[in-house]
Amino acid sequence: MANADTLDDRHDDHEVPPTAAEWDDLIADWDEIREGYHAGDASRAVLECARKVEASVAADAPNTAAWTLGLVLTGPYVIYGRPDAAAEARVLQALGAVERALGRTPCAHEEHPYEDLPLDDELADLRLALEALVFPERGDTQEAQIWACPQNLAGLARVFSDEWAPSGS
Repeated sequence: MANADTLDDRHDDHEVPPTAAEWDDLIADWDEIREGYHAGDASRAVLECARKVEASVAADAPNTAAWTLGLVLTGPYVIYGRPDAAAEARVLQALGAVERALGRTPCAHEEHPYEDLPLDDELADLRLALEALVFPERGDTQEAQIWACPQNLAGLARVFSDEWAPSGS
């Protein structure tokens, strides 16, 4: 497992947003992690995504929804693969930042996808929503916007934080 503190030292939080090809690669990696067959360093990818979530929330960046959905997409790995305690703490920290920053944002939606989201490996709809958000020409942008709603992102963060929280915490 990559050390969470070491990763922080190697990156500038003011990086250029990913290109379309980089988003494609990230989404494919996150989905492979979800499915359990990622050939790369899954823990490192999850930690990097958590760091990006925190940085984007702090900067109120437009990619906050994409990074948050990406982190949630890796959920089955974090929940069932149980990476080291530092990685789990970093994921929880990132999700807490999302919930605190976006949880009180008003919206007009009557329902949100997080309310019925399964906490297992059945997150294919989330990948499709993420692709539609990052690549509007590829999918249903109205559905993607509901997934990207601040209330939905905060709800996803809350639900997954509750599921991921180490027992006894």
